[in-house]
Amino acid sequence: MTEKPKRMPLKAAGLILLAAALSHALAQAEEKRESPIVTAAKSLKLGGYFQLLAADWDKEVDNFSVRRARPSLTGEIVKNLRFKISVDVVKSPALVDALVEYEPSKAVGLRIGQFHVPFSLESMTPASDVDMVNRSTVVDTLAPGRDNGSLGRDIGAVLYGSCSIVEYAVGVVNGAGINKADTNSHKDWSGRVIIRPFKFLSFGGSLYRGKQSPSSDVPLVRRDKEGLHAAFIYRGISLKSEYIHAKDDLISKAGWYVQAGFFALAGKLQPILRYDSLDLDRATPDDGTNVITVGINWFIAGKTKLQANYEIHRLEAGGREKSGLLAQLQIAF
Repeated sequence: MTEKPKRMPLKAAGLILLAAALSHALAQAEEKRESPIVTAAKSLKLGGYFQLLAADWDKEVDNFSVRRARPSLTGEIVKNLRFKISVDVVKSPALVDALVEYEPSKAVGLRIGQFHVPFSLESMTPASDVDMVNRSTVVDTLAPGRDNGSLGRDIGAVLYGSCSIVEYAVGVVNGAGINKADTNSHKDWSGRVIIRPFKFLSFGGSLYRGKQSPSSDVPLVRRDKEGLHAAFIYRGISLKSEYIHAKDDLISKAGWYVQAGFFALAGKLQPILRYDSLDLDRATPDDGTNVITVGINWFIAGKTKLQANYEIHRLEAGGREKSGLLAQLQIAF
């Protein structure tokens, strides 16, 4: 027997609307008496996106999937003090970002909570703004917060700001990853500096120093990383490149990518090409991998876009590892 649909969501929506109306009325009444110190009721912003992916690999099972579904809430609590909370209802655990920022000036600000580790150009780029369907293999494998499957994020505190042509961010994090307590008393630190001599040109470097252990009763091992990046974006032309070196215990790893694209049809269509290389043990010859990605992005409206990529994964020793066609639809609101 077919079960009747429940009406609870409609009731819940009604309660939410009623609460919002009451909050707005109270805010207006308070505004008539005096200027409010707390402004969060006025500046709350609900946003987000979800991504639908179709993957056709020559050596893997073809698949349709909901890759990400991330609503977020941002707002200003008082002047210069703001917050962000985002979740991914596809992932488990669901919490992605939970941070508070105090920014009294452009020169200095403080961010605390769970956030992107300040390292790398592409790793700090939100998933909704990444140029390709997948991040480069070097960033996805070696960048802190991605090497341990933590979406490029960790828990801690960061000082950040900008002065003239220089932007910076430096801070301490647990090093354990997203939604996890630290397994040791040692804290990792990370820093990133960007020099932007012109609006269309930037280059910079990143540094990460840390120690890690799977559990509290296991000795700590090194987890050090260095990175360089450059970006040129001018009149629809986009050029980007990064290099990352990592030292995990005694194993030296490294990789890089170069990427080029341009906008056509009044900024609606973007052909793009990327080559990236990754070596997970520099002491072992011919064990690296290379990935060639040819893609095209169709920007429908705002951040709503359709992406199509063809990836070719090749072995440094020779021969093709796999290849596949990826199509991803992103709906943003």
